Amino acid sequence: MGYFMSEETTVFTPASEFVIHDLETLKVLADPLRLNIIEYLIAPSTVKEVAEKIDKPPTKLYYHFNLLEKHNLIKMVFTRIVSGIVEKHYIASAHIYRIAPSLLAPGSADFEEYLEITLSGLYGDTFNDIRESLRAGVIDVGENPVHHRKLRMFQGKVYMTDEEAIEFYRRLDELFDEFAIGKTPQSPDDMKGRDAYRMLMLWHPSSRRDKK
Repeated sequence: MGYFMSEETTVFTPASEFVIHDLETLKVLADPLRLNIIEYLIAPSTVKEVAEKIDKPPTKLYYHFNLLEKHNLIKMVFTRIVSGIVEKHYIASAHIYRIAPSLLAPGSADFEEYLEITLSGLYGDTFNDIRESLRAGVIDVGENPVHHRKLRMFQGKVYMTDEEAIEFYRRLDELFDEFAIGKTPQSPDDMKGRDAYRMLMLWHPSSRRDKK
């Protein structure tokens, strides 16, 4: 997916993934509003276009766009003059953003800060999306909603043998691959005829075992 436009241009193809290795970049990315901005930069868009989609005034977004660009999380790919005003068009630097595993290793000096920033950003963005989707009527919280309109929430503990856990992870990975879960569409055309579904999933071995 490369872009080359008239007027002031930059040839740029988003990377498959962007790996974050430092605290400052993580702080910039792990902000609910900035995560929301990046979602709408699958294709080149202006600040004004993104502002309309997330229902914010453009003046509230310029700072965030500049910060994302400064840390190479988004790229300005071309400009266009409209009615004498220069419009800058930006695109996400990658299809997937990932945190380097070493940042969440307990031995690192900033382990707890990295973890708090990561989870706060993810939960904050998820909260905003659920709230907006409820207000828009996209999520049905009635007595008998159709399956694809439900809000599913679960927190609990499951007990498995090592073999059962391995099988669970394997089948979960297969399901993710089958439905391309976690893979950002490569272009707006990939989204045609499809509705958006959001998932924030935590599944991990827990140290909170019942005392025997």
